[in-house]
Amino acid sequence: MKNNIFLRMTKKNGKLVHSVKAMKSRYDKFVDDLPEGASIEMFVSTSNEDGTHAQLARIHVMIRELASSLGYTFEETKLLTKRKAGLCVVKDKQEYCKSFAECDKEELNLVIQALIEIGDITNTNLR
Repeated sequence: MKNNIFLRMTKKNGKLVHSVKAMKSRYDKFVDDLPEGASIEMFVSTSNEDGTHAQLARIHVMIRELASSLGYTFEETKLLTKRKAGLCVVKDKQEYCKSFAECDKEELNLVIQALIEIGDITNTNLR
C-alpha cells in the first residue's frame, strides 16, 4: 500500500515552514515510517495568485441558486460542486475536500466552470 501525505507550506525567512504545526508532526511521522532505501515520488506546485473575493462571492451565489433550483441544501450542493471541480480526494475511505478559501484563481475558475456545467445539465441558467 502506498503511503501518501499532503503538505501546505509557506516560505518565510528563506525556509519552508508548515502552515499548521500538526502537519509538521504528520510529516515527521511519515519520514520516520519510511523503510530504509524507500523511494519517494514528489509533485510540488506553488500558488501565488489567491482567488479573489469576487470569485468567491460568485461561487456562493451560484451554489445558492443551484441548491434552490434542485431542492438540495447549500452544503450538499457545495460538496457536489467540489467533487465535480476535482477539489476532493478519498484516502483510507475518508473524503477530504479543499476549502474554496484555500483555492487560487485557476482553481476557482474551475469551480465556476463546474457550476455552469451542472447548471446546464439540470436546466438551471448560471451563466
